[in-house]
Amino acid sequence: MRHSVIIVFFIACVSWWTPVRGQTPIAQRQVQRAIVLLNRGKYAEAEKILRQVVSKHPSYHEARYELALALSLQQKFQEALITCLPLCDTSLPKDQQRDHYYHLLGNLYAQQDDTTRADSVYQLGLKRFPTSARLHVELAIRQAIRGDLEEALESIESAISGDPTYPLSYYWGARFYRASTERIWALFYAEIFLNLRPNSPKADEMSTLWYNLLREVIEEFDQQGRIVLSREIRGNAEDTKRPFPEVYAEVLTTAARSLRFFRDFELPLASIDTLFREFLMQWESQGYAKIYPNILIERQQQLWKAGLLEPYVFVLAQHGKPMQFEQYAKQNRRQLRRLEQWISHNRLVITRENYVSRYRW
Repeated sequence: MRHSVIIVFFIACVSWWTPVRGQTPIAQRQVQRAIVLLNRGKYAEAEKILRQVVSKHPSYHEARYELALALSLQQKFQEALITCLPLCDTSLPKDQQRDHYYHLLGNLYAQQDDTTRADSVYQLGLKRFPTSARLHVELAIRQAIRGDLEEALESIESAISGDPTYPLSYYWGARFYRASTERIWALFYAEIFLNLRPNSPKADEMSTLWYNLLREVIEEFDQQGRIVLSREIRGNAEDTKRPFPEVYAEVLTTAARSLRFFRDFELPLASIDTLFREFLMQWESQGYAKIYPNILIERQQQLWKAGLLEPYVFVLAQHGKPMQFEQYAKQNRRQLRRLEQWISHNRLVITRENYVSRYRW
């Protein structure tokens, strides 16, 4: 738990600064300079600047937040907590508060193993900012630590529906769903995270998770003759549309049956590419692309038509089978460069209209 909290601190360090009314341009520039120092790991220098700003401008809440963050990054947790507490005073007008104030305060309590107060702060923050993805994610982490997996999954879905652009919702969602009966969402959320944050330190973990889940699914297919990615969902009798997870697994099963997998005791990356190609052909030919619009499947279709599905699959699964990826990379440098160029012009843009979520299916 301690490691996860510290990681969250580093993530929070990626500039929450925005111009604030009533603050002098000099103070705003000083805070911006301090944020640059924080991102460079120069915490003591940033702290010195921020103390001067807070001393001159006590009501400059963003400066106080950054100071609390600088203190926490130096493991001055008690002082950071005292600095952060006034920011979460609910007597303050809502427009003077931000969800990341409650996020930091809750993390500071969690860092001191005061999980009761940490949960209380996250809940308090959610009352003020009910769509805050970061607060829902933190609550989900605490729930998972306590063994409440179903509650954690509900919190993850609330995070995604509240703000579909927040990458950590998909990272933790993939981890939690991996241990659930709804593994289909682990597969999708890991792929979304890898598209949103391909160079993140967490990308290798998501790549390994994505590959291992597919390997496990194909091994089960060998034994059972079908692919199961979620528990049976009983829909409304009046609803003629079948649940998406059921249809997805059915088409994936059909695709797997039409293939002759080459075995090397584990699933080769080339076999995943072949499986996906067959899946996409059948998904499109059966009209499911229109019935079940899904931005990730659409992205795979675009890559397939551009002749880039193979390098895409190899990049997604590169940490699951690193030796195979290294060999592929040596022989297919041009394809990987083409993929890089394609992605730079076709970033995965998640919106409230197209996001992928269990809540939407």
